[in-house]
Amino acid sequence: MRRFSLSSDLTRLWSWARLSNVNGRGDKVGQVEEPQEERGEEEQGVPRLLSLPFLSVDDTAARPLEITFADLSFRIRGKPTDILAGLHGSCKAGSILGVMGPSGSGKSSFVNILGGKNKASTGEICLNGYRMKPAELRALMGFVPQDDLVLPELTVRENLLHSARVMLGGQLGDHEIQDYVGSLIACLGLAKVQDQMVGSVAQRGLSGGECKRVSIGLELAAAPKVLILDEPTSGLDATAALSLMRLLRSISRCGIMVICVIHQPRAEIFALLDTLMLLNSGKQVYFGEAATAKAYFTGLGYEFPSFCNPADIIMDILPSHAWEDTDLPATEGKSCMPVTGISDADAGAASDTPQQVPDILLSIRQRKAAWAQQVWLSFCRGTVQQTRQTASFCLEIVSGSVIGVMIGLTVFEYHGHIFQGIYHPPFELLSSAVNYRMLAEQALLSCLGIACAAGPPGVKLLGEEKLIFRREQQSGHSRSAYFLGKNLSVLLRMFLSSLHYTTIYMILATPTISFGLQLAIDFLYFYCMYGLGCIVAAITRREDGPLVCMLSCLVISALGGCAPRLALVKTWHLGWFWYLWPATWFSEAFYNENTSPFAYLYQLDGASDFIGYKNNRTGFDIG
Repeated sequence: MRRFSLSSDLTRLWSWARLSNVNGRGDKVGQVEEPQEERGEEEQGVPRLLSLPFLSVDDTAARPLEITFADLSFRIRGKPTDILAGLHGSCKAGSILGVMGPSGSGKSSFVNILGGKNKASTGEICLNGYRMKPAELRALMGFVPQDDLVLPELTVRENLLHSARVMLGGQLGDHEIQDYVGSLIACLGLAKVQDQMVGSVAQRGLSGGECKRVSIGLELAAAPKVLILDEPTSGLDATAALSLMRLLRSISRCGIMVICVIHQPRAEIFALLDTLMLLNSGKQVYFGEAATAKAYFTGLGYEFPSFCNPADIIMDILPSHAWEDTDLPATEGKSCMPVTGISDADAGAASDTPQQVPDILLSIRQRKAAWAQQVWLSFCRGTVQQTRQTASFCLEIVSGSVIGVMIGLTVFEYHGHIFQGIYHPPFELLSSAVNYRMLAEQALLSCLGIACAAGPPGVKLLGEEKLIFRREQQSGHSRSAYFLGKNLSVLLRMFLSSLHYTTIYMILATPTISFGLQLAIDFLYFYCMYGLGCIVAAITRREDGPLVCMLSCLVISALGGCAPRLALVKTWHLGWFWYLWPATWFSEAFYNENTSPFAYLYQLDGASDFIGYKNNRTGFDIG
């Protein structure tokens, strides 16, 4: 019987982490030296992650976790050839499986399938005989993508704390999580930079190797049993890549199953792999112990010079060898390590009887923080981000103020007299020239100005976080909690921007609408345009987002009933389409509140009929 247990080893791990005094390079200072023969040469200078509390097994006699996959295939719809075809193999806890092959051989597709990110594949993936679904795979595994998707405005510790609080908050208290993250930081060799912001390309923070360790730490903070990495050494120098792979080996020796895509590894890195999987053109060429790969290819007639890296020779062999024509078929590479899969009889029996969900999957569902707690955590994290985006925040305030000045000056000379109607009977003959459209034009200008001030920040913010959002979603974070918490965190920022715009506009234009109501409708329209920017960022490419967002905001803001007049649009039987967009509701509320004070003097029904708005429903418009 397996069950999730973290707190039992926290004290012992934290004591070890303080003793090891890991520095930023991953070297151990002040740690008691172990006998040289007990430490592998590849592990020298790397923290040994002793007693890491990753789903510890209380029953030592229990069968270790093993993932097996059989007949894995994948083809993109509409394409004639398979990306992957007929892959078989297995991986056990406490080992490293390295996946190698030329570019385009299907390595990333394979790990995406194992990580539950690809639902279009065929075949089966089993955990100790239990057939796994994609959602269960995503819950069980920590997936580290090739790119380092980490929030740049947060420190190393803040990034890891958020992940740990979301994924472990249902079972551990905050004090235990704090200690756990502190231990994890020490084990990852990030102690010296734990209070430093991660940074980005524009604003340099951590080094490439440190960013990669933080990216790994985000998944380890969730205490996974399986860690999948897509080219973790990509972009790192030889020394940093070796240090990272030694860290992964130490992690695997703590009972974690590590599966990683490796591209052109140096000899020392190749020696760290326990199991090797070689792919070529989507087909499995070899699956077995990494130490026997050289002998396997030597048997095929290839030579390995003593001064050359075996991995380089193997990578040269893969695309040049005609695997279908060889005397030893490529599929026989599986015989180097027998696959403990499920027999056809067992598979048939499993399909007839319901399978019992492993305890480890049940425990993963219980350890996550509650939905409301995830909302709070996302709100707190978003608030911290806002406080550190000083330049962009100041730019939004300035842009809102400038737009308020420009729109206010358009009617400054009228001193608030921007509406002129027909007097009530019997004084119609005393009426001067009517001016019905200027209010509608002011509403149109306000919509366009707010769209320019609020839309681009929305597309910029979510455009930068879209990939991070997807990573957290795949890791098990609640999408709705993230969305709600993020939106709540930007409300204060939007309120301050709309406050500056409204204040300056009211001073210059002096309309008859009250300041509070003008601020309310401005703030709501800010929120609509900000949300539109987020939607555009979510469905467009990052480089296209700003242009598409600006165009969408301008088009939607123009649909306010000014030009063409809403009354004319209704004659086309398209009034329903105009009322789909927030600009019409904003304009109607703005028009009504600026004309209602003159109800004792002017005939407002005629003015409303001319423009097309309905009177006396400002509350409905705001809603």
